[in-house]
Amino acid sequence: MLRRISRWIATVAVLCTACVPHPVYISGGSAPVPPMRDKPSSSSNRVPSPVAIPQKTAHPISAAQIDTSKAYQMGVSSYYGKKFHGRKTANGEIFNMYKLTAAHRVLPLGTHVRVTNLSNGRWVEVKVNDRGPFIEGRILDLSFAAALEIEMVQAGTARVMIEIIKEVD
Repeated sequence: MLRRISRWIATVAVLCTACVPHPVYISGGSAPVPPMRDKPSSSSNRVPSPVAIPQKTAHPISAAQIDTSKAYQMGVSSYYGKKFHGRKTANGEIFNMYKLTAAHRVLPLGTHVRVTNLSNGRWVEVKVNDRGPFIEGRILDLSFAAALEIEMVQAGTARVMIEIIKEVD
């Protein structure tokens, strides 16, 4: 009798946890915008070294070159996940597909941007911690979690607007 009750409780627990979304991450649609820094630090004034992109060379920009008063860029974004999960990113962090991060060719690593899906208006705030995308015609690679937030996972790509909200950490 006790075994039956234990099995029943275990079964109910498994069924209940199956309804909880995994992993849990912060929603981007209503989070407050972090304050902008007044001046970039002297370390962010250096111009990073070029990034090798197949058939092209991208030259990362320094924080001093960014005009944060207007939208930075519009174009097509894609996302990446399992294949790169657990690998090192360009800034040395371990890529976690369940964190709100992105890869951009030239923005300074550590820059925080708001990415808006132009087809549905949903947006998410992410930290640029990697270089990419390496596919022609794309401007940004989002983590799986960020792509989920702006509802672009099913399509795989989306037309987006990138706005810089906070310069390098």
